[in-house]
Amino acid sequence: MPVDRTGLKPIANMEGMPCFACGANNPAGLHMDFHTDGRRVYSFVTVPPVMAGWSRTAHGGILSTMLDEIMCWSIIYLQGKMAVTQSMTVEFRKPVQVGQALTVIGAVEEIAGRRITARGEIHGPENTLCVEARGIFAAMPAQTAVRTGVMRPDEMERFLPILRQREDS
Repeated sequence: MPVDRTGLKPIANMEGMPCFACGANNPAGLHMDFHTDGRRVYSFVTVPPVMAGWSRTAHGGILSTMLDEIMCWSIIYLQGKMAVTQSMTVEFRKPVQVGQALTVIGAVEEIAGRRITARGEIHGPENTLCVEARGIFAAMPAQTAVRTGVMRPDEMERFLPILRQREDS
């Protein structure tokens, strides 16, 4: 499924986040940013050569991180909830080379109380499905994320508008 980027809405992220996957200011990170069509969340990423496993093949842990991130952001934006990963399964279908333009897609599949199941995919050139994942996430109120140490109170205060941005659409 080729993605028409022109119809996608950017999803705001918080300035100064140290996140390896989505932190714009993390010098060692992936710098993922996010877009949506209202049903899915997308990121367009090129894995740098420093994140290779064998030769020019992207490291599986990096690809798994990208999938974890896109699934979590699907919950953040599409459901307006904080969530942490409980479990995740990843299937590597085709090798991914560093330096390739990738499309990462996430969607929420099922909601059962605080348990949310999400799906993620990484597509390579010519829209080839290379990696897919399914994750189970525990949704939590913002107060719980602070109480359990997932986020500091000042970070949560700055992140609350991100959780509410779908309401503002």
